[in-house]
Amino acid sequence: MNHITLNDIYVDGVKYSEDNRKIIYLTPGHPLKFDSNTWIYKKMPTISQWTEDLKEQQEYHLKQGSNHLSFYFPENEVLSKQWLDIIRQQGFELGILELYAIEANELRQLPQNNQVIIQQVTKQNIDDYVYIHNYFALPFGEQYAKESAKQIKECFLSDGKNRLIAYLGKKPVGIVDLIITSRTLEIDGLGVMEQYRHNAIGSSIQSHVGKLAKTKPVILVADGEDTAKDMYIKQGYTYLGFRYQILKENI
Repeated sequence: MNHITLNDIYVDGVKYSEDNRKIIYLTPGHPLKFDSNTWIYKKMPTISQWTEDLKEQQEYHLKQGSNHLSFYFPENEVLSKQWLDIIRQQGFELGILELYAIEANELRQLPQNNQVIIQQVTKQNIDDYVYIHNYFALPFGEQYAKESAKQIKECFLSDGKNRLIAYLGKKPVGIVDLIITSRTLEIDGLGVMEQYRHNAIGSSIQSHVGKLAKTKPVILVADGEDTAKDMYIKQGYTYLGFRYQILKENI
């Protein structure tokens, strides 16, 4: 796990350009999705560079119908007070993403609920998956939820993700997306509906993922300000690094 970095994390977007300083993702088909339309810095920009980048990104985004601005700073780079001040002055929200990893055999040991049935998402149960996805997407706006549901239905058989859905009885209660590479298995979008939490559904899903991973380490990114990261630490995940993200909506 020592060589795993945030560069191993999947970006669900179209790479528009890349140079020695940054990667630009622009996904015109899904303009409202923040992490599909963003810039990821490889090297820390100067404030004057970022000010110019800000103008350039705004032009790109407005042209394709994106109503946000989004930047990810280099891994493990701490932002100075000067940076924090200008980010706030420009109306951005500051977030921190943290990278965690766990060995698959440890994940397999998590508690399981024998009443939970986990299935691969297919044409037969995609509506159940979208039902759960919408539960988590609607707080970001009805238009965003509609766009992301449309994207899932159009691409779920060909986008390279392995989607799982958990049932308690016949009721869909949780979902997760998996991105499997030659080195790792990444967990993304793990969610259990609030009324069904504390029933070992999330740990049942993760235990199942541990079986699928075989000998590969399992990785995920958690919001550094979210209580979910505390759950991952208790479950045995190891913290590997962080990255700051800034977001401005309704430009």
